[in-house]
Amino acid sequence: LEILLAIFILGVVLTTVYASYSYSLRVVHDVTYEQQVYKASRLVFDRMIKDLSSLQKSGEEFFLQSEKNMIDGREFQTLTFWSAAHLDFDEKAVTQRPAVISYFVRKSEEGESISLLRSDAPGVVPEEPEKNEKRGFVICEKINKLKFLFYDERGRETESWDSWPTPSRPQSKVPAAVKIEMELENKNDAERPYKFMTTIFIPAKK
Repeated sequence: LEILLAIFILGVVLTTVYASYSYSLRVVHDVTYEQQVYKASRLVFDRMIKDLSSLQKSGEEFFLQSEKNMIDGREFQTLTFWSAAHLDFDEKAVTQRPAVISYFVRKSEEGESISLLRSDAPGVVPEEPEKNEKRGFVICEKINKLKFLFYDERGRETESWDSWPTPSRPQSKVPAAVKIEMELENKNDAERPYKFMTTIFIPAKK
């Protein structure tokens, strides 16, 4: 009887210790995951701030254009612009080389999530982006939302912007500020994604 009682007490103790250990391990895992999510969003926003802050003219014109596209019934935005923030990984690369930079989303190869990509095409003069599929590097995964809002010099808000010069609109302007809204998937609660937002003031002269 004493042996059975001792085994019972030992079982209760081990069960309590295991439950406490499992809970602590789960908390540590969740905190680590959230740190990775926040780090990823910070890196994305830092890169976007550098790119948009380096917006410049080609000749006498600015080039910045947003587009909307649909993926699995959800609306995302693409942003393309001419900037001096080209990333070149060549050791002999010239810094601040101008390029057409695009931010866009695409379904992952597995088709389970949506990724944010950045394309960077250096050139002498910017060309209006082609409508075919872009190529770029994945800078963030598991995107739920990517939205850009634009503000003119009077503070008026609009959901789209197009400064690509056309025969009917020869003058190009850039927004005074761009707000970026991004959501990342929450694997623990799909109904409560991680939400991030920042506003970038464009230093370019009109």
